[in-house]
Amino acid sequence: MKMFSKEGVEMVDVKSITRDGERLVIKGKVMGAMTTTILVNPEDCWQAARLLGLRVILCLPLLLAKGFWISRKKAEG
Repeated sequence: MKMFSKEGVEMVDVKSITRDGERLVIKGKVMGAMTTTILVNPEDCWQAARLLGLRVILCLPLLLAKGFWISRKKAEG
């Protein structure tokens, strides 16, 4: 999964998200050069959910479904 700035510059390329006990372990590259491992604690997940807000959280299933269908169409043709 890649994340871009509004100018289209690749900022983060996430290679994997796994679990280590209660923490999420995110491995990837920052700005195309620096390999990094990010550890996310449960309280950090809660803070992220608060940043998203209820409207965005309620919209997430629709975004996931839309992403699934778009990636499926790309794989087919």
